[in-house]
Amino acid sequence: MWKSFHIWIYLFILVEKCLLTSQLLQSNRQELMLVPSVAFRHHSESMELTALAHPTDDWILYAQGWFLEVNPIRARLATTILLTTVGDVDQDRIAYFTGSGKKHRALCIDGLKNEMCTYTDSHGLIEKQFKLSNDDIQLFRVPGGSGGKVEYSVSTVDKNIQKKGEIFLCDDNGISVISDIDDTIKITGVTSARAVLRNTFSGQYKAVPGMAERYRHYESTYNATFHYLTASPDQLYPFLREFFEREQFPLGSYHMRHFTWLDSNFFHFFSSKSFIRQKTNILHMFFQQTRSRQFILLGDIFQKDPEIYANIYEKYSDRILKIFIRVPKKRVVDRLEQVFQHIPKDKWDTFVNGHDLPENIF
Repeated sequence: MWKSFHIWIYLFILVEKCLLTSQLLQSNRQELMLVPSVAFRHHSESMELTALAHPTDDWILYAQGWFLEVNPIRARLATTILLTTVGDVDQDRIAYFTGSGKKHRALCIDGLKNEMCTYTDSHGLIEKQFKLSNDDIQLFRVPGGSGGKVEYSVSTVDKNIQKKGEIFLCDDNGISVISDIDDTIKITGVTSARAVLRNTFSGQYKAVPGMAERYRHYESTYNATFHYLTASPDQLYPFLREFFEREQFPLGSYHMRHFTWLDSNFFHFFSSKSFIRQKTNILHMFFQQTRSRQFILLGDIFQKDPEIYANIYEKYSDRILKIFIRVPKKRVVDRLEQVFQHIPKDKWDTFVNGHDLPENIF
């Protein structure tokens, strides 16, 4: 199936190039999309990475998003291609997925203490890191998640386009739940190319039963913050947000990848090998940017989550409370026994849905 789809992609590229001139004559809709991010306490470079090290009163905040232009021609072509495989196609998802990033554009970040400027990168992505004092954080802190959040705005220089973003606070201590999305809390079917396309571009997103309820329980019981680490493309964020709100999953930061429609690695985007480094780096960030915070890690067996989590456990074993891996059936899986052979059995477990997860982890 992927081979025939690959042929469609090459035809897509050829036709799109032929239509490029007419596209330039159109005035397409531009949009800002901000993805919820995270803030950590600032630690000087001279501080040792130990729980005894004291942070400064500053926070380091990360803003992330995408400045895009909707591409109607590309969207129509993509819809035609997907109809051969998916059937009913969600036009809004296609519009985001086939949008063109506005590269090297100046944007204004405000709503906090001082307005600041940033520029999108070559893909139109917004990746800005900045510092605020703890007094400023307390001034701008609003309810959201267990640790609170700050809200900010990003706008074009002429203020014609403006969007509000969220940054969730992750302090040095406490408990965080880091969760995968696809086939951990949302049914995607990453082992089937057809299922991935259907569950990405068509129909209402479906939750793994019981997961939202159990996550809300962990949030209230342990005052846990939530961080969603996924191989899904950030173009899906607006629709994932709708899904999260409908199913009432806890609020939190999202850590996603960006998909380029003409990327030659399209067919491997959801495959296990293509996101291992990205997921690992983000996990390291959470452990390195906090001091004594403890973590609960949830993923699935359908990709490489077990291997990623096993490698992380090897380095941060004293800070990982539990690893949970979703499996097709509630049984011990030989692969997991092998991958987790150096991890105590009471530190990991499997589940099929949220009802299998324990109410109390410790």
